[in-house]
Amino acid sequence: MLYTAYVAVCLASTPVQDCNRDSALNWMVAPGMYHLSYCMVRGQQFAATSGIVKDGDIVKVYCKAPDQFRKAG
Repeated sequence: MLYTAYVAVCLASTPVQDCNRDSALNWMVAPGMYHLSYCMVRGQQFAATSGIVKDGDIVKVYCKAPDQFRKAG
């Protein structure tokens, strides 16, 4: 199964567990789809080269499979 890397960039004052799409200063989607073992690494690489992450920001990567976004029912 392939995954998409979603990257949340939050202020340093945000607790890591609370860094998500709602609390992020920026929410980015890394281009491409990856095996789970590479998804986190690719998300971190994408954030590092984006120019959006500043010193002190928290970066949190979420890896989601396409079927995790389908509505039940």
